[in-house]
Amino acid sequence: MKNLNLILFFLVSFSFAQNFPKHEFRASWVATAYAMDFPRSNWSTSAMQLEIVQMLDSLKHNGFNAVIFQVRPGCDAFYNSSYEPWSHHLTGTSGAPPSPYFDPLETWVTEAHARNMELHAWFNPFRVTTSSNPSSLHPSHVYHQHPEWLLTTVNRELSYNSEMFSNTLSTDRDLRASLLIDPGKAEVRDYIINVFMDVVNNYDVDGVHMDDYFYPYGGMGGEDGATFAAEPRGFTDIEFWRRDNINSLVQGIHDSIQVVKPWVKYGVSPFGIWKSGFPSGIEGTSSYYELYCDPMAWLNAGSIDYLTPQLYWEHGGGQDYASLMPWWADSVSTHNRHLYVGHAPYRMTDFHNWPASELPRQIRLNRITDGCQGSVYFRLRNGVVNNPKGFLDSLDNDYYLHPALIPAMPWKDDILPNEPQSVMLVSGTGMELHWTAPDVGEDGDSAYQYVVYASDEAPVDVSKAENILRIVSSSTTSISVETNQNFYAVSTLDRLWNESAAVMAASSGMAETVQPKRALLLDCYPNPFNPSTIVRYDLEQGGSVDLTIHDISGRLITALVEKDQPRGSYQSFWNGSDSSGRRVGAGVYICRLRVNGHSSSIKLVLLK
Repeated sequence: MKNLNLILFFLVSFSFAQNFPKHEFRASWVATAYAMDFPRSNWSTSAMQLEIVQMLDSLKHNGFNAVIFQVRPGCDAFYNSSYEPWSHHLTGTSGAPPSPYFDPLETWVTEAHARNMELHAWFNPFRVTTSSNPSSLHPSHVYHQHPEWLLTTVNRELSYNSEMFSNTLSTDRDLRASLLIDPGKAEVRDYIINVFMDVVNNYDVDGVHMDDYFYPYGGMGGEDGATFAAEPRGFTDIEFWRRDNINSLVQGIHDSIQVVKPWVKYGVSPFGIWKSGFPSGIEGTSSYYELYCDPMAWLNAGSIDYLTPQLYWEHGGGQDYASLMPWWADSVSTHNRHLYVGHAPYRMTDFHNWPASELPRQIRLNRITDGCQGSVYFRLRNGVVNNPKGFLDSLDNDYYLHPALIPAMPWKDDILPNEPQSVMLVSGTGMELHWTAPDVGEDGDSAYQYVVYASDEAPVDVSKAENILRIVSSSTTSISVETNQNFYAVSTLDRLWNESAAVMAASSGMAETVQPKRALLLDCYPNPFNPSTIVRYDLEQGGSVDLTIHDISGRLITALVEKDQPRGSYQSFWNGSDSSGRRVGAGVYICRLRVNGHSSSIKLVLLK
């Protein structure tokens, strides 16, 4: 029996290692607080620019598709801010821009996009400064401009075991003798929203991201009692008031983004335990009680697009990764949002001395857990590019061997772009694949990127990450290809990673665009699912479309689409509810597409 179990273990491990998801968020945090990741080059402009290129090249080479860059470590800026001075970490002097001048955030955005990667701007919301000498900060800094905003909390010994703590700074800073701008003041929250929107309005970022530094980890006494008395907003319990302060900020940022650039994603990275005891067996400091942050409230309000809880623990114990991650995945996916897990590869080489197998084990569990859609690693220089115990090698050679598309967010945009046109292979001195840009879609979107697939079988299976040859920008409409693969296909991506139907060309050297031959239901993603799935279908020609969900006996559950639609590719979203909005039970359902008298159907499996 032991031998059989061992064989099964290796078979399962092998199958997990070979599971290459087509859609997966893969990112690293790049910390600028205390210059942990950037800059590391003694403030030389040319050296900092080279650092950016080298870090992004390394991430791209090793299969990453996003980076989360810290633009505001402590009421200062790594960009040309309208509100706050340049960070002292850039030049050694608060308020002094790089010389010769360059804008680090602009460079990070430009270079990330040149590599078809997303750039999310990371903000610390309330920390006043990372300087050991606040009096040396630039006169425009809030430390000098708004002393009435400052809130100093008592230097408290942490009341919990350090093993439960997600931070990686030095012991002195772990005690969190905190100086923050007061979250209870409405003008402080408005100011932070303005700081966020300054970046959203002036930089082509793909997302904005807020970390876990809300109220201090050391806890609160009565330090904010005066603010509570002055601005209670109807609350009588100071702890509920504190959580509402954070909820109001999160909601305000979300609402402002929706008005200006609704395609910009918004994520928050809370501490990895919501409440002690959730799920059962989990114990320790919590986001809800100690930090006064309630990610479940943000999910209920729909005020964030993704959560990245800092699950900086290994398998087993009171903070068991195997319990926490699925709990977060279920909680986030129930609210139709994305979970990108925050991982701690640095713990393989610090005093925790995690085994080399721990992070790969976590990635494998992520990939078989419904509702988990990617990973973010803390942090770039100590955890990723320093290759702790061969971790980066394992990504390059196995887990991130093939490219992945960032998961689409149908609540932000559920309209597929049009497919590229005139896809053809041209023989000359070598073989080249050519195509032309698609028509503008019904929502005004054109191509943002293209996905090029290659296979030795026809038709090309575009559901497999292994068949992704390259992801290229919209300015690229031809590439050189090898002659050892016989078939190629090209699809269009819009800004939010919605993908068109793929257009195929055989490598015979002549142009051939393969269009859908009928009204066709494609595989749903995900399936099985909980709580929601995306139904994709192709129409060869326009007509009256009925897309419906039925139970296994054929009884109508709900209608997803009932309207005329032109030829093209579409997707629809089913949240597991019937026509009255009630959640249906777990089981097998039938999705049926009827167009112009023709029909097709597929089975959907709704899990508990």
